[in-house]
Amino acid sequence: PKERMRSHMPTINYIQPFFNIKGKFIANSYKIDNSLVYEVILPVTEHTCPYCGHTTKYIKDYRVRTINLGSIPGLYICAKYKQRRYSCPQCTHSFSEENPFIQRYKQLGMTTIAEIFRLLHEGLNYTTIARACHVSVTTVIRYCSLISISRPKELPTVLGIDEFRGNAAGQKYQVILTDPDSHHIIDVLPKKDTNALCRYFASYSRKARQKVRFIVMDMSPQFRLVMETLFPHAHIVCDRYHVCRLVDWAVERVRKREQKKLVRYSAMLKSNKRILMKHPGRLTDAELIKLEEIFRVSDDLRKAYKLKQEFIHIFKRQGKERITHHLQWWLKSVKTSQLTEFRNFSTSFVSWKGQITNAFLLPFSNGYTEGCNNKIKVLKRISYGLRHFGRFRTRILLLSKKKGTEHEGVRCPKSLLIS
Repeated sequence: PKERMRSHMPTINYIQPFFNIKGKFIANSYKIDNSLVYEVILPVTEHTCPYCGHTTKYIKDYRVRTINLGSIPGLYICAKYKQRRYSCPQCTHSFSEENPFIQRYKQLGMTTIAEIFRLLHEGLNYTTIARACHVSVTTVIRYCSLISISRPKELPTVLGIDEFRGNAAGQKYQVILTDPDSHHIIDVLPKKDTNALCRYFASYSRKARQKVRFIVMDMSPQFRLVMETLFPHAHIVCDRYHVCRLVDWAVERVRKREQKKLVRYSAMLKSNKRILMKHPGRLTDAELIKLEEIFRVSDDLRKAYKLKQEFIHIFKRQGKERITHHLQWWLKSVKTSQLTEFRNFSTSFVSWKGQITNAFLLPFSNGYTEGCNNKIKVLKRISYGLRHFGRFRTRILLLSKKKGTEHEGVRCPKSLLIS
């Protein structure tokens, strides 16, 4: 049923800032079910003919256009726009009148299009955006494809690089580049390939690459090879989290071995595995008793736990010499312990000695990069996967856009933006 609404209703007053339509242009308004409809007609004004440049006020005919203005919770807003067509007496051509709220051949209002672009900056899937704007999913995808984000012109002083499982464009892994210092995403690369990475960074001039002084990464031999080749002047910094995680994994491997070996105590070792990972200063009295029980039944777990705590003391060391000395001393302790699970540290930590020292000497880490990877996982999960790499990259880069600022290189068609 059509429910007529009085013209002096408060909705007329705030429709202009919401939908860019002045209240005096609304001839009538009514409600049908869950839809609020405005009848819009603009005043007769003198128009310039786009064909010959002469002015005219001669009206040829009218055309009623239905405009999607978006929605508010529980209510869909649309407009019935009675659009005039003017006729030029000079050249006899016809043309539509100008308006500030909808484009030619479009059914979406300018504010609805702007709302689609705004929601694309949020961690929402296409279906949620489509429902919020009362449009189809295909429409949202089409407008997302219109956004173009170019490659950054310059590289930051601190460059973070990491891989994440994207499964887009037929590739299992994609690469993310960030600025851990200023906290924003630099770029997203389509695949984790040595040649592709070299081509990408080689596309920057030598002067641009020399601006990068620090590179933060995990202990990836592939990334180190690329960075040492193209950024020979930069200091490579291992991410502290990844270094400490390797030690935790070694302790966990010892626990699993002892759990299989000591069948009588396997249930106890399995149920209390978190105690071995917890900081000793945060253990309760009951947890300390359980920890002593673990050490009583397994001497190897005692050695592994001691090695872990000794390694953590590297955070308290100040200066390059003290950090290097502590790392060398810890590697000797690893050799003395004769634990097979720690044996690979004698080669890996020696190979990455300089980068690990930088990890505890310099204040940079890949914490922001890992946070971005987590947001990407959430976006993938709620979207049930994003296979098109171009749109996937656009969504990731838009997610890093800070409120009140503009992302470098973001370009939308000017004809779709509200002036």
